[in-house]
Amino acid sequence: MTGTVETTYKKRSKRWKLTLTTLVIALFVTVILSLNIGYAPISFSEILAVLGNQIPVLNGGIDPNSFTTINQAIIIDIRLPRILAGVIIGAGLAAAGVLYQGVFKNPMADPYVLGVSAGASLGAGLAIVFGAGLSFVGFPIVPTSAFIAALITIFVVYNISRVGTRVPEMTLLLSGIAITIFLSAVFHLLQVIAPSSQLHALVYWLIGGITNVTWSAWWSIFPFILIGIILSYFFSRDLNMIALGEDTAQHLGVNTERTKKILLALGAMMTAAAVSISGLIGFVGLMIPHITRLIIGPDHRILIPASVIVGAIFLVLCDALARIATGAAELPVGVITAMAGGPFFIFLLRRKKLSYRM
Repeated sequence: MTGTVETTYKKRSKRWKLTLTTLVIALFVTVILSLNIGYAPISFSEILAVLGNQIPVLNGGIDPNSFTTINQAIIIDIRLPRILAGVIIGAGLAAAGVLYQGVFKNPMADPYVLGVSAGASLGAGLAIVFGAGLSFVGFPIVPTSAFIAALITIFVVYNISRVGTRVPEMTLLLSGIAITIFLSAVFHLLQVIAPSSQLHALVYWLIGGITNVTWSAWWSIFPFILIGIILSYFFSRDLNMIALGEDTAQHLGVNTERTKKILLALGAMMTAAAVSISGLIGFVGLMIPHITRLIIGPDHRILIPASVIVGAIFLVLCDALARIATGAAELPVGVITAMAGGPFFIFLLRRKKLSYRM
């Protein structure tokens, strides 16, 4: 019996390693392809030469005449920070979606639907209008305000939705939608009273985009999302237990209430970090965990890292599409994700409706 269990574990572990390796390769290829997309045509050989020149181990073997200074600046200073922002934002939103769907045991839970993104955007908007340039305990005021507002929002939605020890699905969705509408109204009020110099930043936040992301902005959110993803993975076993039912999880030694609060806070932190530089980018946390779960299964030990990579790939592809969809003009990436996520959300609702009838 022990040998059978061990053999099964080895096979599953080998399959997981193969899956993650394939996804990492797919992410690398997606990034390289995305670097080739833009108004200025740059060959793949030149792209690889520019990237290799930035790596200390490889730069000695790179011919400096194999790329131009202008193309190097385009790749390193314009395209690469934007694409890597798509990677880290997509990864963070997907990870937050996994956590919320696991905590609420609901495939339709995500930072956008539950109002967390709207809360983070409102916090960032308030900081832009009333506290631009300030800091809080050494941290920039915009991401700090976004995190605090996101944290408050998710706990408000959670407490409004909770009935005893349960969080009914429909109550959760309605609470999230109601809070999102209210916070969006306050955000629109900010747009009305904001000075013209700050109005553009607020509109940018509302639409959602990563067009003008700089290296400094990328580094400002990278540690928060990376730490959030790593800590989330340490709770993968607890999420597996919670999926069996909270009573079962408690019998297996999981402090469910404490775990849920920690996971909700981690999801809020990653969402706030993403929103603080990109604005409202919706439905990534809804679609990616759900699709990944259908393909590789519900075990959070593989679901979390796989969703992180798939989320990164998805947002980079959406941003690439946003750059070429209308020719010379660019679409905000939030428009692309909303166009994909809206029908997907309706599909999930339709599927739930049919399951109720059965």
